[in-house]
Amino acid sequence: MYPVIDLGDQPAELPEQLGNKEKYWFRLDDRRYLLKIGRPGTGENWAEKIAAELADLLGLPHAIYDFALWRGRKGVWTPSIEPEDARLILGNELLAAIHAGYPRREVRRVREHTLGRIHALLARPEITAPPGWAPPGKGIANAFDVFVGYLLLDAWIANQDRHHENWGLISHQDRIYLAATFDHAASMGQNETDANRRDRLTTKDQGRHISSYVTKARSAIYDHKNSKKPLLNLELFEQAARKAPTAAHAWLTQLQQVREDDCQHLFDQLPPEEASPLACEFAMTLLSLNRKRLLTTEL
Repeated sequence: MYPVIDLGDQPAELPEQLGNKEKYWFRLDDRRYLLKIGRPGTGENWAEKIAAELADLLGLPHAIYDFALWRGRKGVWTPSIEPEDARLILGNELLAAIHAGYPRREVRRVREHTLGRIHALLARPEITAPPGWAPPGKGIANAFDVFVGYLLLDAWIANQDRHHENWGLISHQDRIYLAATFDHAASMGQNETDANRRDRLTTKDQGRHISSYVTKARSAIYDHKNSKKPLLNLELFEQAARKAPTAAHAWLTQLQQVREDDCQHLFDQLPPEEASPLACEFAMTLLSLNRKRLLTTEL
């Protein structure tokens, strides 16, 4: 079973202002950690933990999350993804520096947050993959190639929160590189009630069934700035794959090698109070369906 880190009553260094969740920074043993408090009635904590473990199965560079308890409140605990003397530059700041009038202070429904703009930025030769990280397959060379893997993860887990503050670059000493993937709590149907999960797993209404449910997950990235809605997760991966086909095939190979037993093992280690058996069954079914959709897509 996954451990739970008990932080007791120790004081936080300062609150984190970004995002709409309650977050606090701590410093232990000369390292910074972020505590994210899961909102009551959601599965944000288990989804964040499981998504990170799934990213690990794919070989992606990712933030590490552990369950934590602070002053009687549940959350997840993660070491900072940036070195002590580095700076994390989020997507909104990066794109605003390039595109005049970019709405950097908005978070949701930012139509200017397009795949084309992200590709143009991350394909720059001076921006590299994370240092010290070894690509799991041939053909994954630059930052955008790695980002394609992030988009595959999003499509697999039905993550709907890849907005422009949920990816970024790290500037450290004389180099700039893609940050590890982070913030995946809005995934795997974690916010559904068990009643809805049971209905979607068993209903004969094909429009409501989980097989239809998984096709509706949308990213927070648009095709172009005049698009009415962001791209569906699978659409986004397919479009990114056309820009980096070799990398896309390498990430699909990684996904193909992940066994259902590997995923089930992750859910089996969840504390029973974190996720109900129905939440785990729903998430496992979602992962299986999305894996099949990804592996049968035509690139």
